[in-house]
Amino acid sequence: MKMKKLMSLILAGCMAFSLTACGNKDNGGSTTEGETPTGNDTTTSADAGELTYWSMWNNTEPQAKVIQEAIDAYTAETGIKVNVEWKGRDLGTVLQSALEAGEKIDFFDWDYQKIAMEYADKVLSLEDMAKAINYDDFAIKALPASVRRWAGELITIPYQPYTSGVFYNKAMFEKAGIEKEPQTWAEFLDVCQKIKDSGVAPLAQDDAYVDYVFGYHLARYVGQAEVENIAKNGDWAENEYVLKAAQDIIDLKDKGYLSEYAPGAYPEGENEVGYEEAAMVVNASWVPSEITNNTQCDLDWGMFNYPSVDGGKDPNTVANVGAQGFAINKNSENAQAAFDLIMKITTGEFDQKMALECGGIPADSRNEEWPEDLVGVRESFLALTETYDWNAGLNANPDIKETIKTNCLQLFEGKLTAQQFVDAMESATK
Repeated sequence: MKMKKLMSLILAGCMAFSLTACGNKDNGGSTTEGETPTGNDTTTSADAGELTYWSMWNNTEPQAKVIQEAIDAYTAETGIKVNVEWKGRDLGTVLQSALEAGEKIDFFDWDYQKIAMEYADKVLSLEDMAKAINYDDFAIKALPASVRRWAGELITIPYQPYTSGVFYNKAMFEKAGIEKEPQTWAEFLDVCQKIKDSGVAPLAQDDAYVDYVFGYHLARYVGQAEVENIAKNGDWAENEYVLKAAQDIIDLKDKGYLSEYAPGAYPEGENEVGYEEAAMVVNASWVPSEITNNTQCDLDWGMFNYPSVDGGKDPNTVANVGAQGFAINKNSENAQAAFDLIMKITTGEFDQKMALECGGIPADSRNEEWPEDLVGVRESFLALTETYDWNAGLNANPDIKETIKTNCLQLFEGKLTAQQFVDAMESATK
């Protein structure tokens, strides 16, 4: 149990900006902020070449320590020296200008979607190098599929992914006589009723995630592309499924399937699961550790993908998934060496170590050992065929982001009917 508590504390910090930047450990290496040459001066690194890596991590973070270990091993094997700039999250403020100025950067890491959508003209296609090692055979299929959807080709290698869905207390499911995880919305409602009958609130909900859940639900009906279209063009009344999705939320509340306190002020809602006042919560794979850390609970966690809806476009094998990614500067003179090092970090031994020490999900599907709190996520995650962005398309129009949030909050509170929600969104965007 002590190990589980320790893992929970490590996991609790794993969510900033889709980044899982976990708590610090003692740094036994010589890594420092700024440029850090890696490798022994007695090697033939001058002949073998050098690489320069700009990192999104601070050198004290557990991710940085695993990456440093991989780099040390790579240097020992190849003689190639790696100069590391541990930029931390400040990397985002300097990377574009540095690449445009021709700064010597062979490769870097950042949010994989941001790389795909904002850096495509500055990085190399990795398709040929990936094909040469049969990368798609062991990659988590939904991740490179998303990169190719955004960028048209594979330009970043994802690592340290997170997933999302419905997280639940297995003991409460057992007490309610639930033997099978729901796959469809109808099955989900049946589960909610059984949990309610057992004397527990079926579903917790935080105010911070009301638009997240509504976006997920609407995307099940129409797909993310259409959610984006609705948000951009204001077609809230024109698309019948907006009303239907809103009514489903109202039904959850009217039937008593949402906690009586929902939506609670974050994190009070999700904490109801830890206090065993509610059985389920829709969130991302950091939530078990977050709840465990907040409430000191000791739950046996289960998870299933968000259910599909009758007549909907998307199956339950599509989920909001995020990751970091490595990319290679198009001007790098050492692209193959950089790619080889990226593979060393994101596959095999060091990918496994990244998952266990940083409380994340392995990026290499061949790595089967997961952090204890995430074991129940594995089957659902590996079943994914495609991904949603955060809020599943609702963020496509930043001008109405706060309006969406406000109206979703009032929808979950029961202050708006489904039709009033549609009318409010329609009037806000016309």
